[in-house]
Amino acid sequence: MKSEPTTDGDAPLQKLFEQSLEALFEKDRLSHLGRLVRGLIHNVNGPLQNVSMLAEMLLKGQDQLDRMAPTKPLEALGEWEKALVKQRQRMERLSQQIANLAGILRDFMVLLEIERNESEVDLRLLLCKLVRVLQSDLFLKHEVEVELNLAEELPLVRILGRDLVPSLMHLFHNCLCALKHGTRKQLTVDCFLEGDLIKILFRDTGCGVDPRKVQGPYFDLFFSDWPPPSAANENDDKHLGFGLFCVRRLLGPYGVSIRLEPQDPGTRVEVLIPVQA
Repeated sequence: MKSEPTTDGDAPLQKLFEQSLEALFEKDRLSHLGRLVRGLIHNVNGPLQNVSMLAEMLLKGQDQLDRMAPTKPLEALGEWEKALVKQRQRMERLSQQIANLAGILRDFMVLLEIERNESEVDLRLLLCKLVRVLQSDLFLKHEVEVELNLAEELPLVRILGRDLVPSLMHLFHNCLCALKHGTRKQLTVDCFLEGDLIKILFRDTGCGVDPRKVQGPYFDLFFSDWPPPSAANENDDKHLGFGLFCVRRLLGPYGVSIRLEPQDPGTRVEVLIPVQA
């Protein structure tokens, strides 16, 4: 949103507007954290139920072994060995489920650490963890084909995590919203070094954008050109026209530029980060 020249009388109003924007950015950042927590709860629930079930089966299996030990020492050796094999299989499955839980929590904690980071960010690590954490979205997990292509070596970027993480989440969210309105559901994310720029490319096969508006109103505050939400689904996303404005506003001070282009089918978003950002 372009700011107009102000007179002295407009200064208090302009200051209030800037303060309102800062509050909006902070609320938006917290909403993304809330989305991550909701995803964490969803991802943890399944392994926790499996752990609970396996623990109960282990206890029952141990009771069976305890009953067999004093009464049938040698005559039922075959049954004893079968029970031992089943018990070991349960313990292995329990160990795997605990490892899955630890992995989910580790991804979430790494993402939070990056979000709180005040020095340099590893883009490879951030994009990998974001995709893994966002897999809690059932639409992304079961209906979208995701391709993540990251260069082997990328320099660290000097962008605050509190600015970079919400920006990338907005871009991912826009891709998912677009894919819900498309027939083919594919999301490709590339990240590579080109000269003195790090490029992040988001390409989706969704509903696309109007070529006449890509460098204009799409980046304006509260501009939205999404298809209307389905009347049959009250849980459809409400599009307030804040995402792209937020991305440009948060990353612009670091010299980062964002380009939005139509492709056939869908949309291509290009994020250009100076190596010394």
